[in-house]
Amino acid sequence: MKQYDKIVIGIDQSYKRTGITVLGDKQIVKMLSIDYAGCKNNTMKRFELRNELYSLMREVNTQRNTGSKNITVIVERIRLRSQGVLSESYIKSTGALVAAIIDFFYYYNNIPVYSVDTRAWKSAIVGTSKPVDNDYGIDPHKYPTILYMRRMGLLRRIAEPYEGRGKKGVIPIKIEGKKVPCKINDDVADSYCIAMYGYLPKDKQKLKEETF
Repeated sequence: MKQYDKIVIGIDQSYKRTGITVLGDKQIVKMLSIDYAGCKNNTMKRFELRNELYSLMREVNTQRNTGSKNITVIVERIRLRSQGVLSESYIKSTGALVAAIIDFFYYYNNIPVYSVDTRAWKSAIVGTSKPVDNDYGIDPHKYPTILYMRRMGLLRRIAEPYEGRGKKGVIPIKIEGKKVPCKINDDVADSYCIAMYGYLPKDKQKLKEETF
């Protein structure tokens, strides 16, 4: 059984799609995406997220022989403004999603959950929090993270083969010696960066324990 001195779980949470990365001593243990297929409302999505977290933690526990004190969970901090507008519905619904994560890890093994501001992890890990225009139709705010994943040699870990006719957001990626049109799962990419943030020196981190 492989042992890790430190495990960091990075979560890029949203009701559209949630990306999760588990790193053991900076090495990838697990990367997954929750698409909430079949969920009809936010309540069902929170149940789905908890179920996936339970399955994930059972798997993580087979990968380690360390105590829960060696596990750090980091989510993306709730923005006070969504799309530049103060949105009460966004804050309430996203707060409920984060609370579901907090509650799960509390009941699982009293593991605290921390949050990090988007600009903080992007600046520290990706190298910039500024948007970058591109020719693929990818959100400029997401593109720097994708470039970072490519530099890290992890682009294939976030690539999903695409057979549709659309071209927006599609990048040709070499798989088994052949270029394949792919969509990029930027939520998983973000979760990887959030997890990596947990390995920065303590004096470089701007984490906040969430207890609401």
